Amino acid sequence: MLNKRLEDIVNRVNHLGSVSVRELAEQFEVAVETVRRDLRALEREGYLRRDHGLAVSILDKGEGLAFGQRQHENAGQKQAIALRAVELIKPGSTIMLDASSSSWYLAKALPDQPLTVITNSLRVTFELVPKQAIKTLTIGGEYSEKYGAFLGAMSTAYTGDYQADIFFFSCVGFQEDTGVWESNEENIAIKKMMLKQSKRSVLLCDLSKIGRASEFRLCDTQQPQYILTEDGFLSPG
Repeated sequence: MLNKRLEDIVNRVNHLGSVSVRELAEQFEVAVETVRRDLRALEREGYLRRDHGLAVSILDKGEGLAFGQRQHENAGQKQAIALRAVELIKPGSTIMLDASSSSWYLAKALPDQPLTVITNSLRVTFELVPKQAIKTLTIGGEYSEKYGAFLGAMSTAYTGDYQADIFFFSCVGFQEDTGVWESNEENIAIKKMMLKQSKRSVLLCDLSKIGRASEFRLCDTQQPQYILTEDGFLSPG
């Protein structure tokens, strides 16, 4: 039987999908090394797995990784993509950002200049709050703590009330012959609406996603006007 702290750690990890060791240490007010010891024991007993400073849930396979895990994956590549994406944005534009970690890095990179940003991501919203020149419109609905975003039918419907000059979005896989792929139905529904409501779209796609597919096809390869990787533009739409 697990003690109270170990049980609470497992519940927290399963709820969020993944949590960093440092975040767990702060939450439970114990040393980082104590958390590491706890996680080793929990992994050994099959309650979770460890991955590069994260405690990762073994539940929900195939439904998409939690934001907390995605934000740490290929961070340098996503930062490089974000800096390139900023060059496509003119002051005064209205842009949409999805709830991907790539869009979160773009939000961090945005200069504090006149822009309107529409997003369903609470993480993106928090990044933009200190930037006084940016008007942030957050799409509401049912909140998913795992994805750090508002998702579901209500959020998708709300998205139809907005229009944007450019939609920046990411994916779990990109194949030249089959298209752009996503891992779950909730994310794909709102992304399809964002594509519909935007004049142009830019796929933020680090090279680890090239050649991969998943359960749900978001769009074909010609729909994004630009496909942006850490090495530059993969191909124009």
